[in-house]
Amino acid sequence: MTLYKPNLQVTRMVVHSRGQRVFDEHFHSGLNIIRGENSSGKSTVMDFLFYGLGGDLSSWREAALKCETVTLGVLLNDRPATLSRDISEQGSRPMRIFMGDVEDALLSSTDGWETYPYGRGSKESFSQVLFRLIGLPEVQYGETDTKITMNQILRLLYADQLSPVEKIFRFQRFDDAITRQTVGDLLCGAFSSKFYQARLRSAAANSEFKEVAASIKSLIRSNSYDGHPLTLEWLASEEALYTNELKETNAQIDALEADIFHAQFEDRLTLNDQEETYERVVELQKKLAGVQERIDRVSLNRADSAMFLAALEDKLSQLEQSDTVIEQMKEIEFEVCPSCLAPIEKHEHSGACTLCKTPFRYEDLRSRSLKLINEYSRQREESQQLQTQRTEELEALRLEMAALKSAWEQAERHYRVAVKSPTTELRAKLRSLSRRAGYLVRQLEDLALKHGVVEQLTLLTKRRDDLQSELDQLGGIIQAEQARSAAQVAAARLRIERLVIEFLKRDLSRQSTFLNATDVSFEFDGDRIAVNGDSFFSASSMVYLKNSFLASFLFAAAIDSNFNHPRLLIMDTIEDKGMEPDRSRNFQLLLAEYSRRVGTEHQIIIATSMIAKELNNRDFTVGDFFTHENRTLKTVMA
Repeated sequence: MTLYKPNLQVTRMVVHSRGQRVFDEHFHSGLNIIRGENSSGKSTVMDFLFYGLGGDLSSWREAALKCETVTLGVLLNDRPATLSRDISEQGSRPMRIFMGDVEDALLSSTDGWETYPYGRGSKESFSQVLFRLIGLPEVQYGETDTKITMNQILRLLYADQLSPVEKIFRFQRFDDAITRQTVGDLLCGAFSSKFYQARLRSAAANSEFKEVAASIKSLIRSNSYDGHPLTLEWLASEEALYTNELKETNAQIDALEADIFHAQFEDRLTLNDQEETYERVVELQKKLAGVQERIDRVSLNRADSAMFLAALEDKLSQLEQSDTVIEQMKEIEFEVCPSCLAPIEKHEHSGACTLCKTPFRYEDLRSRSLKLINEYSRQREESQQLQTQRTEELEALRLEMAALKSAWEQAERHYRVAVKSPTTELRAKLRSLSRRAGYLVRQLEDLALKHGVVEQLTLLTKRRDDLQSELDQLGGIIQAEQARSAAQVAAARLRIERLVIEFLKRDLSRQSTFLNATDVSFEFDGDRIAVNGDSFFSASSMVYLKNSFLASFLFAAAIDSNFNHPRLLIMDTIEDKGMEPDRSRNFQLLLAEYSRRVGTEHQIIIATSMIAKELNNRDFTVGDFFTHENRTLKTVMA
């Protein structure tokens, strides 16, 4: 069957109480029906499904609180994983994730398991991990930069009996309209990964642009030179003036030294002057060597990280294609040995290599690929952060190197002057010239420092221009993606509306407005549905309308690959609020019909006490028909 991503399915649920399994059932693709008498524990099972997938649940039924853990085997885009959470009356509980199927997970006490918190902090949350593994973009919204969680997604995938029938979303305290609208638009196909990454990068680039612009203003303000703006042209002009004067002064010193030499005056400036200038040169040489060593070390680490990141990207790309390779491997069957060309005997053991007869499971391959994708993605994010830090450090070191090099050149030139300056009876004149040369050297050193500032300004200016260019490009991407998202949401809403109308018209003749439905409108932010402009019906009709909407949302996503809907629906409202048996069974048959029709991977899990006889078979049912004597949780009530 075709697989549209994101796709989330439950394959098995295991509930433990006092170390014993009190519920252990398998689920399948398509329609799953949990059937049984009223008050036999069906709603408890549905709550466990919601909670195990990441929903926030603190109000538990009495029987549920006697249990300890709920463990779900799931397929994340057809890759097996296991999710486990401890049952607690406290909200926002963490989740343990195992990259493999339930049997392997339950046999492993700690190996292979990793615990993730409910909310974001120093460690990524389980919502971030699950979103990444099924390819659902982490949408950021609101003024507080809040991000959508699994709990918010599941509020539109789980219809429970306690939420108001006139509301689309599962009830939650401290609910707000912007969250509901964001979730609804997201599941309809808005907020593609390209749009979200562009918006995140735009926010970061805009923040960096402001910082760079502020740094440029600060440098210009704090490093102005006698009222002159800091530019390379002005700096070159000033350096040329001082350099020419220094050359003239050194020429005068050389001429005077020659005169003194011929007159057999051999005195020199004091040794202290020479030692001071020499020590200055040596000190700057040591600093230059130290900075160069740091530059070499950071450059080497940066090059190594670049190679590591490239390798990670290649591995992730290969892993993303692994499912296709695995599926193709299933079809490979050798008739002759590729080495000796002898015929290969057939064998009856399934799940083994046709060539070497070694047994293996394709599920293990998909599980390992899921685990590696999660690990390599985290390594990539950490390496990218370190790479950014190394780039910034390298830029700072190069600026420091440029300033030190200019200072060293001036100091070395000053030293050459010092070692040949005479201190004879012409000392006054020579010292005057030497002082002038020293002043010129200091001025050039000061300009050398300014040169570092100018280079920094040049780099900052280039960075500002690059950021502006990037922001312009990102703005174009965001604008294009917003237009695409708007078109997709409009198309999604129309597809959902048409399916809802089909469900309403195929209802039993209980509500005339449904039979004559021509328009269905729904508001995620307003949390309401209306038919032909009317949103007030009998309680059972409101239940039917809500169920039709949620089912239509799923089937629309099963038809259209552009939806971000996980193609999963959990419904505990099939017979809620006095729904008569025939009406409920008719709706069940419609679910089965549409489920068979769509031809793509999806999953619907419903609970009912009055199953349609056509569906009362193992193709649709999960577990036994539960009764007060044979409850869903086998030993809790014993």
